[in-house]
Amino acid sequence: MRKAIFLLIAVIAAFLALTACETDGGEPVTLYSTNALTIERAGRETYIRDLAGNAEYTFTTHRTRAKKGTADIVRTANTTTTTDTIKLSTVHGIIIVETADGETLYIK
Repeated sequence: MRKAIFLLIAVIAAFLALTACETDGGEPVTLYSTNALTIERAGRETYIRDLAGNAEYTFTTHRTRAKKGTADIVRTANTTTTTDTIKLSTVHGIIIVETADGETLYIK
């Protein structure tokens, strides 16, 4: 009886572990689209296409745990890319997109 219960728990745990690990993001969802910029999300991947600058940037979402005592630290935005047409920064899992025409977008 114990072996049957253990086997059942092991099968359920394996099923949950395998279904929770999503590798295929499915169809991309367009979050923002203009003639100069397109932002799409497919699962954990966020794609930023700079159509004016002819470039593509990809961000992947990862889960992390905060260390104890780091909540009080003030974090500043990390600039990822700066070009003539776009500036990309990240802070606290938020992607900040600044376009050349002065528009600022925040993507969580």
